[in-house]
Amino acid sequence: MIICPAQPFDIFQIMNIERQSFIPAIQEKKRVFEKRLKVYPQGFLALADCSDEIVLKNKVALVCGYLCAEKWDSLPDFEELRSLSGVEMSEKEQKSALKRIEKRFALGHNPLLTHKTNGCYLYVSSFALLKEYRGKGLGEKFFKNSLAALCAANPEIKKVVLLVDSEWQTALKIYEKLGFQKVFELKEFFPTIQKKVNANGIIMTADADSFRSVEFSDNGNELSGIRI
Repeated sequence: MIICPAQPFDIFQIMNIERQSFIPAIQEKKRVFEKRLKVYPQGFLALADCSDEIVLKNKVALVCGYLCAEKWDSLPDFEELRSLSGVEMSEKEQKSALKRIEKRFALGHNPLLTHKTNGCYLYVSSFALLKEYRGKGLGEKFFKNSLAALCAANPEIKKVVLLVDSEWQTALKIYEKLGFQKVFELKEFFPTIQKKVNANGIIMTADADSFRSVEFSDNGNELSGIRI
């Protein structure tokens, strides 16, 4: 398995992963991925299965996972957001503050408006694996090594940020294991299939330095190809 920069010709395979991983209501559109790749290509990584068996079968390596990110120059004031239920803010102010945070983390948001070249916060906008590659510890290795490489290549990054569905318990456990901590919860943010009420969105952050300490097993932290 090799982690390498995603290329425009990988989008077809990436869309297949997207359809396998998420319900239709939260699947990103092809144009969103194309825009992310164009805006911040260094932050769009693919996990490629280049084993002899796969290459002989498909005549090419198989993209079995992807991680895309963008850099932000600021984060919402989570302390302010946590006080939404207090008397300090009027109802109008509460709604306005929530609207700003929801817009920032909205699915399919335009990275042209949020990505900042010199931003010090790395936001992981999406991460997924093909079904047949899950349940083997591969997802955690891919996620950890991808962030390690991105943080090492961008010394200005202070924090890594992500948003996860509260129902995705397996993902939550992986993130917590890797040092992510919950900083805020968006009520009824994610659509669901079986429930009438949407699932909450949990915003989590981790120190970038914790990923810079990751040791690579093979060829350092070069984004041209990391073996896992």
